[in-house]
Amino acid sequence: MSKIRKLYDEAAQLHAQATALLGDGELSAEKSAQVDQLLDRVEELTTQAKRLERAEETEKALQAPMDAPKMFEHGSFEGVQIKVGDRVLERDELDEMRQFLPFASYWAQAGKDYSHAMRSYMRKGERELPDVMRKTLLAGTAPAGGYLVQDNYYAGLVAKAKEISAMRRICGVMPPVPSGAVIVPTEESLFSDATWTTEVGTGNTDSQEPFGQRRLMPKPLAKRVKVSNTFLRLPTFDVEGYVRDRMAYKFAVPEEHAFINGTGANSPQGLLQTSGLPVYTTAAANTVTADDVINFVYRLPAAYAGAPSTRILANRAFIRKVRLMKTGDGAYIWQPGLQIGSPGTILDIPYETSDRFDDGLDANDAWESNAVVAAVGDFSYYWIVDALQMSIQRLVELYAESNQTGFIGRKEVDGMCVLPEAFYVLKVKA
Repeated sequence: MSKIRKLYDEAAQLHAQATALLGDGELSAEKSAQVDQLLDRVEELTTQAKRLERAEETEKALQAPMDAPKMFEHGSFEGVQIKVGDRVLERDELDEMRQFLPFASYWAQAGKDYSHAMRSYMRKGERELPDVMRKTLLAGTAPAGGYLVQDNYYAGLVAKAKEISAMRRICGVMPPVPSGAVIVPTEESLFSDATWTTEVGTGNTDSQEPFGQRRLMPKPLAKRVKVSNTFLRLPTFDVEGYVRDRMAYKFAVPEEHAFINGTGANSPQGLLQTSGLPVYTTAAANTVTADDVINFVYRLPAAYAGAPSTRILANRAFIRKVRLMKTGDGAYIWQPGLQIGSPGTILDIPYETSDRFDDGLDANDAWESNAVVAAVGDFSYYWIVDALQMSIQRLVELYAESNQTGFIGRKEVDGMCVLPEAFYVLKVKA
């Protein structure tokens, strides 16, 4: 039996124990605490199992053959214009950029050559590289002397970031674009409906600008990692994987925060900072009830509620609070995903948790006034775009006294909600 299956089986057993205790009628303080402990453990086990599932999927995708077709996971982006300067990229150029999507052909022969050259660069630096390796790595020289990281290493880094970032897992991630490119959303937004008219009539007219003046343009993000020179000399130490994984995590954390809470000023515009985002406010002050959650979820228009990318996003504290809430017929609104490939749900809608989403609780574990504690919607309408290029610069002399070598990674990313009507947020009444 696989480790994933064992985790799900253990979680199912604990969930059955918690359900049995809850069926005994009114709970004593001791039994209530026991139920909380059991459900906490269920959450831990299912989270661990799903993390292992994602890791397996990532590994399979990274080893996919180079010619394996890879289309967008969250719908089509037809109608999107990508500009470099004043020039709009042609369709064949966009098709070529799709080859740089994450998970493309990591273990193809070209990837092996690149990976070998990358490890040699990280261990020994530029001076020790043979010309053939230098040509493999050098797509252009950065102003600070770094090398541009091509698609293989970059795809692996973004794949690792997807494991960490809930927003990258559920949002519409566009194909990487050249540095300095501008994405111009052209999809229709919230216009009024067409009207029945006569044969020669033209219907009503909308003059609003659906996306305002903001455009998606990847913005810079940088991180420095230090590695002991002793480790670099060890042939068994995977310096490439270590630096990639560390950078993926350290890039993913601020990205996740920006995708949710960013102001849009030299950073992505966070979902919760979107102008005109629909809000459902709880019925009573400093309280979230089962009726509030039900009304909040069912405020989402049917066109988006049934979409494959529809999710509830919240802090884990929100899940902890709602997992004992019931509908009017006594059914629990929260259900853990206890099967492989089966997500946890709230009112049959899959949910994702993010530590970057505010928990909305005060020091006494009570709901705070005006706190936004959850969002529901079709997350394919939050777009994330990365720049095609990423650079890693190797620093030797700066950390010589501590017997370390530094690596500075630089990448660019942007994000924004392109259709506010596809979302609803839950706000606690003051």
